Amino acid sequence: MSEKLNMFSSSDDEDFVCPNSKEALTAAKWNKIGLDLERAGSTADAIEAFDSGLKIEPDNAILLKNKAGALSRAGKKSEASIVYQHAVSLYPEDAELSNGAGFLLLESGRLKEALPLFEQSIQADSKFAEPWLGKGLVYGELGLFEDAVKAYDHALSLRENYKEACFGKAVSLAALGNFKDALLMFDKVIDLDPNNADVWYYKALAYDSIGDGSNALICYGKATDIRPSFDDAWNNKGILHNALGQFEDALICFEQAISIDPEQADVWFNKGYTCAVLGDLDDAVNAYKEAISIDPNFNAAYMEAAFTYTQMGFVFDALDLYAKAIEQNPTGEAYFGQAVCLEAIGESDRAKESFEKAFEMDPQYKEIFESQKTAHSS
Repeated sequence: MSEKLNMFSSSDDEDFVCPNSKEALTAAKWNKIGLDLERAGSTADAIEAFDSGLKIEPDNAILLKNKAGALSRAGKKSEASIVYQHAVSLYPEDAELSNGAGFLLLESGRLKEALPLFEQSIQADSKFAEPWLGKGLVYGELGLFEDAVKAYDHALSLRENYKEACFGKAVSLAALGNFKDALLMFDKVIDLDPNNADVWYYKALAYDSIGDGSNALICYGKATDIRPSFDDAWNNKGILHNALGQFEDALICFEQAISIDPEQADVWFNKGYTCAVLGDLDDAVNAYKEAISIDPNFNAAYMEAAFTYTQMGFVFDALDLYAKAIEQNPTGEAYFGQAVCLEAIGESDRAKESFEKAFEMDPQYKEIFESQKTAHSS
């Protein structure tokens, strides 16, 4: 431990004594030292202070809770969970302990283990709103959105204007397709917390789901204004601009998302599509290749890159990509594209074989082939 706490140490494991004081440090005083250290940003030293207090009173509920919280904030989730579980076993009627243990398991993705702890917390204190929020979050993660809404409603009955519960309820209502009520609830959350980028983002998704692109764009814009590094909001904003035919605006959004996180294959793919629509075929192919380098199994990127190469006249490059796409996922579209390229280089027999596979897998390609043949002959 750093010198901040070493000043209290003794060489013979007797009670620590403050400088200029004959008063021994009690468990309560070690708890205060730990809280002060964590407030000052010294979480590791705070944990040691809580441990020092627990040497004096091993079953001190407050020290156990504070140590578990500090461990969790330090990223030591498994250690924190052990401390919480021990504390809960000692004090099953302490609603805050079981609630804290439940939230830690929820954060760790251990949903089915978290739920009984929230129930235990509710049994210990029926007026405690937080475990109802925890139940709502668990149900939401499990896709049980009707149960989630009921849990959030219970939390709100105990704590009016509980913004986290309002937000959870809004998201769950949207997941149930009840966008009208979801949007009203998002508005309530925004009244309580207007600078929450996540709320604006999910409100945008709700507007997008009902086809209200104008309001969705406004909300995505609010999200990126509040959090300029919100790459998912930039990407979704770009997708919406594309859907509205605003391709140059879309390209700006995708480039912004890439500047924040260049390792997202889907954003590179979206950029590639937008560049292709704008006629920038070189940039389109380069973007598709970036998507493939990030995700070698990105079949749609192989397909679009192959199609773009065909448009550019680079038939052999296109054939290579169609072959890789077919290896991953043989579809009528891939075989038809391959057949067109083979026919272009005079490989009639191989082209015929690919055409037949395309027709067999998806009859619409036979209609396309026949219509093209008729157009060429007329």
